[in-house]
Amino acid sequence: MSSSIYHRTSHSNSELPSLSTRRDRAPDSPMLSPIISEATLHELDTPSDAPPTPFSQYLQPHQYLSFIFPVTLLAGSAFGVVAGNTPSYFFNKRNILNMLFVKNGWGWTSLVFLFYIGIVFGKALIQENRLIGQEPQHHRAPGADTDITGQVTSSSSSSSNETRASQDRNVAGRPSYVILKALVRWGLATLYWWLISQWFFGPSIFDRVFVLTGGFCSVDGHWSQYHCRRNSGLWSGGVDISGHMFLLTHAWLFLMEELSVFLNDPQAWANLQDRRGARYAVYTVAALCSLWWWMLLMTSVYYHHLTEKLTGLFFGVFFWFCSYVVLYKKSTFPAMPDQVVSI
Repeated sequence: MSSSIYHRTSHSNSELPSLSTRRDRAPDSPMLSPIISEATLHELDTPSDAPPTPFSQYLQPHQYLSFIFPVTLLAGSAFGVVAGNTPSYFFNKRNILNMLFVKNGWGWTSLVFLFYIGIVFGKALIQENRLIGQEPQHHRAPGADTDITGQVTSSSSSSSNETRASQDRNVAGRPSYVILKALVRWGLATLYWWLISQWFFGPSIFDRVFVLTGGFCSVDGHWSQYHCRRNSGLWSGGVDISGHMFLLTHAWLFLMEELSVFLNDPQAWANLQDRRGARYAVYTVAALCSLWWWMLLMTSVYYHHLTEKLTGLFFGVFFWFCSYVVLYKKSTFPAMPDQVVSI
């Protein structure tokens, strides 16, 4: 069975070296195992020669891309003050990119992300299931245990502990576990989007902020923007947080983190050169990120007051900061995105 490991040559299972995890990331970083040896693996454990920055202790290198959003917002708003009333295709809210893509923004983000996960990691998942199905069944001797590779082990206390630790490492490195963690991160990001913009035990958080800041519907009895406008009401008076700014920032940061392996190590991309479908999956995610950034720029230029855009940006960054910058780095599940690319 051949395998490709970043900066490493192929080894038999008994010869595979252990990985250090000096990088500030989840403690369950994928370990080399009979299953993960079907994937391309790279741990960001090489000390950087780059000089430290004020944010080095908090942000990983790829996470500095997040600064593109406040820069885009401020630059676009400044341009909007000068030339925002100039006729433009994007000045019309009914432009095709807004109606077809942004109005269904999280749906597109989810579809593209699931497509990426299925294509890039699907091959390794199939191989994993195939290998599990081919594992020999050993007859257990009295007082013996069997590990996940099918090897009979001693039942002594020390051997049992070592076996359990080995099993934990192997499970953490399986493509199915890598995919499971990615799906949980997507589920949490989806839940956040839903609570902020769609429903929060009634009106969404955005609608509640709008009402708390003096907003109302001209039709009595409606406390959400959707139901107000559906009943021909006028939704006005409060702070109308930019839903576009929130959605586009939230979606872009989520996709950026899930593709961080390609930002952190060029070798990851090199290992996809023989996998056309996987490369197209990455292209698709990159194209959607480009579209989200462009529409965010158009929102900055043509729509909302500065306060509404800044609050939208805050909510868009909030989930990313709490999860990918703080919590996921310290958790074992769902943890940070694994630096793994299946081949």
